[in-house]
Amino acid sequence: MPPKPQNPRKAKLFSSRTIRTQTNDPSVKEGLLDIHEYVASREFEIRSMELSQINTKNALSTRVFQNLPRVLRRRTASHNVKRIPKRLRAKALREMQNSVNGVPARKPHLRGRELHRVKMQIKMLKLSRSIKELGSLPKVDGVTKKEKLAALNKQVRELSKTKRRALNNGVGAYDNSSEGKLAEKPKGNIRYSHRQKDYVWLPTHVWHAKRFHMMKNWGFQIPMSPNQKCFRATSRAAKLTCLAYETSYFGELIVQCLSRDKLEDLVLTFSKYESPLPPWILNGSRVYDDWIYCDGKKVCVGSLVVNPEKFDVMIRVHASIYEEFFHQVLQWAAGDVKVIDTRFALGSIQVYGPTALHLLSKVLHLEDVSSTTQQAWKLCSQANDAQNIPLGTAFSFFVKDPRFWKHPVSPPYLKGDINDILMQRKSFLDAGALDALLLSEGRTDSYKDMFSLKQLGKQFSLHDDASPKVHGSSKFPVLIYKLKDGAWCINMPWFWVVPLWSKLVQVKSIKIGGSRQLHQVNFENGLPTFPNDYPFLPEGYKMYLLRQKAADLAREKLPASKRTPLDIEGPLKSGCDWFFLRKWIFGLSIVDKSRKGPDFGEFAGDTTRKIKSPDDLAKVIADSRDLDGGLNMCAPLPIIPFSKSDPVHVAIAAGTFKPDITKFPALPVVQVQVELTGKGSLSDNSRVYEDVGDAKLINLIGFVTTGSFNLNQGGPSGIAVISAHYQGKKVKIRNVACTNFYSGKITKI
Repeated sequence: MPPKPQNPRKAKLFSSRTIRTQTNDPSVKEGLLDIHEYVASREFEIRSMELSQINTKNALSTRVFQNLPRVLRRRTASHNVKRIPKRLRAKALREMQNSVNGVPARKPHLRGRELHRVKMQIKMLKLSRSIKELGSLPKVDGVTKKEKLAALNKQVRELSKTKRRALNNGVGAYDNSSEGKLAEKPKGNIRYSHRQKDYVWLPTHVWHAKRFHMMKNWGFQIPMSPNQKCFRATSRAAKLTCLAYETSYFGELIVQCLSRDKLEDLVLTFSKYESPLPPWILNGSRVYDDWIYCDGKKVCVGSLVVNPEKFDVMIRVHASIYEEFFHQVLQWAAGDVKVIDTRFALGSIQVYGPTALHLLSKVLHLEDVSSTTQQAWKLCSQANDAQNIPLGTAFSFFVKDPRFWKHPVSPPYLKGDINDILMQRKSFLDAGALDALLLSEGRTDSYKDMFSLKQLGKQFSLHDDASPKVHGSSKFPVLIYKLKDGAWCINMPWFWVVPLWSKLVQVKSIKIGGSRQLHQVNFENGLPTFPNDYPFLPEGYKMYLLRQKAADLAREKLPASKRTPLDIEGPLKSGCDWFFLRKWIFGLSIVDKSRKGPDFGEFAGDTTRKIKSPDDLAKVIADSRDLDGGLNMCAPLPIIPFSKSDPVHVAIAAGTFKPDITKFPALPVVQVQVELTGKGSLSDNSRVYEDVGDAKLINLIGFVTTGSFNLNQGGPSGIAVISAHYQGKKVKIRNVACTNFYSGKITKI
């Protein structure tokens, strides 16, 4: 065997320890040692030893920012010593002094056009700050920097002449809502407005961008996953403590029904219930969190919050379906009721875990709340396991600015039984707080005298260092309710998300996650995630097509030696090939499965292939992909959720349906949870087959949309979608580009 290449780090360390010697020794004469000559002759060795000591020290030394614990590591390190533990700050300051390993040399001064560009940008930032102080928002018109600067100067002059103040704060917070149409996208800080032209930043974007991988989708830049490894930590936090993630990309709209009849009509149209409606929806004691319907069809999972006093309804849906759903509600309203887009006026945070409410109560300080609501909130927040609280339980109240407190504060313990409060089935929604949250005037009033970071720092400097808080008049409304998946959603005005988030992340037991962690928690609990696990819905099928195209592009960039061999898949694509599955299952019912096709094809005429065997069917399906729009988002969905009320679906499930070869209907499918009964592995896009001895392509019944190792179960599991005609409980599963089949069992979701 050839020798292994030497580790560069070990080679550097070995070289640093090497001390060069000199064999010539002229200082020894006739048995006597001349000290001066000896030192002079050994000068080279002495200096070599000193240099070796220095090199060894530098070779093994690491800076403080390289030895931080995992939770404090950042993709781009900072020179702010407050971001490292106190015991290491003195050493960090010494390391950052000008020395061999000190701070890098400063960049040379900018000159010419670069210097002019920076100066113009500074002027624009100063003008935008002046406009904010005058109570308005900077509006930049023009293409060049000179034109933009002139527009800002003109805006400052106009605002200086008028006495009216459009904003009631100095931080630029305002209510961005629109009645009867979609609201304009927030431009954000003028310095980063161009980056938000197509994809809006969430309120906590800057915080997440330093710590997370970001994803551009559905018109937002969404936190996808932390930079550090967190698969086990996420599962542990969801089971033992708390997991938090910002979900302001979810869209909220408000419908002002003005009458009880119109309110009932709205709930009947877009919810799963039929008349008579459950009383808990109309009186607002609980929140509806289930399927949202449009034209009698499932669209997505959403929430309905009812204000019983003014007949207002807040509907919260996923960002992927929001714009289409908003137009559906406008069409239903027909001008009789007001439909307000508050997608950029309301933000939200979700927390999940047994201690979610307890940790959340450390940063929420209630203000002007009724005794009943306050007692119910304290008892629920100090419960041992918030998962035992019924779904749909909701709270609404005012809270003080959490930044007034230096650190999270544990609320005092309250004696009482939580079951006594919940059994009363009362509404814990404060009418004033709910009105302030759902009305534009209330959200605007919550921004009054909102402190900036500089003002907040000044207030703390004026108080005693031992004082745990400062005093202020700022307060804002929050709405907290439990979702279908067990998480708690906190709705609040858009610009109050950052103050609450900045204090929430200071709680030590809270683990922060992104959209991928949300998907992981649902997967481990056996719940599908919208839209990833819903390919039979329009948005889920679009997600499947985008993921398939991204996977194909990534595969093309790899060299041939690194690509996963897909020859074993035959006519199947590398992903979940729903287009093939639909035509394959219907086509097998009209061909002889046992017949083995000849080595050559038979044609009727010039181009029409005769389908006499499964091989002929597979080739016909492959040829029809481009003609029928196999990867076209505008094409009809090849699969559809199974419905017992549809006679065609019932006939397909019973095996009595005779398809028309010229036009196949959409294949009815069901969603199941898959668990392996023996050894094996499971991954996304795995193929699901009937439970037969030697499974082949003719036994294909579905695909796994999400599959991985489930830490809750201690083994592989997944969410799959299979054809409704299969009635068995056991299946065979094969991963993509693999030959091994694994036995598994399925459970309908």
